[in-house]
Amino acid sequence: MQQQDLDPKNFRKNELGIIEHVNDVSLEFSSMLGLEFQAGQIYMTLLRVGPTTTGALAKEMKIDRNKIYRVIEDLVSAGFVSMTISSPKLCIPTDPENAIELVLNKKKKEIDKINKFKKEMIQKIDGVITAPFGTSIPTFRVIQGLNNVYSSIGISIENSSDVVYIVTSIKDIIRMYHSDIPEKIKICTKNGGKVFVITNSDEKKMLSYIKRLNATEVKIGKLPSNGRILAFENKQMFMSDSTNVNDFMDESSDISLCTDATEMTHNITKLCQFLWEVSTPINLK
Repeated sequence: MQQQDLDPKNFRKNELGIIEHVNDVSLEFSSMLGLEFQAGQIYMTLLRVGPTTTGALAKEMKIDRNKIYRVIEDLVSAGFVSMTISSPKLCIPTDPENAIELVLNKKKKEIDKINKFKKEMIQKIDGVITAPFGTSIPTFRVIQGLNNVYSSIGISIENSSDVVYIVTSIKDIIRMYHSDIPEKIKICTKNGGKVFVITNSDEKKMLSYIKRLNATEVKIGKLPSNGRILAFENKQMFMSDSTNVNDFMDESSDISLCTDATEMTHNITKLCQFLWEVSTPINLK
């Protein structure tokens, strides 16, 4: 064994590398299945350490025990984790392939239900609506929850045929990859729009996620904040306060401001244009 392998600094570096890799896989897994990141991280930890008690799990992950109990209950209800009847009770993770199939079946049933009743529901809604849609008055709304934020962003991108700027962290791009935003970007570009993305990392392992976002062009640069900014060229803007403050982010806490107020959208568009000019192109080939 080489002497440098015995260096505590190297052990620490390797340990941090393993933790970072586990966090990346947890993020990808939870994003794909629509789980909160912490739930995905707890499930991934159970796969890694094997059956264990909630107390030992809380100690392993350095998370409050009460928080672990609540998340484990949700994972049990969703079928990702089983509990033994022994004393003390052990948490046993479901096989990943079976866990993914559970989510697929659930989402398929939800989609089938919506498709079955959507036409009938639209007719009922049309029968009670009397006010015209839309307004010329600037609007302002707050969207809470990552899925709701991504859904609103996706609709705006799909309906755009102009320039769209997305300024966000690489972790947020990984989450976007597992949403319908890449498909919405395809529709936008097909309609003549352009989507320019600025992010904070061009690590080789991240390039595949960036490439599959389907953006017109991507650059790396210094982000103005930990948040997410989207500008629809002087027409609309989204701003979120944070996308990656810590690895245990509660995705329900993702809050985004959305407005079409002229002065605000103009200023944010100008900021994005400036960031684009000073950022460095990424070669995705």
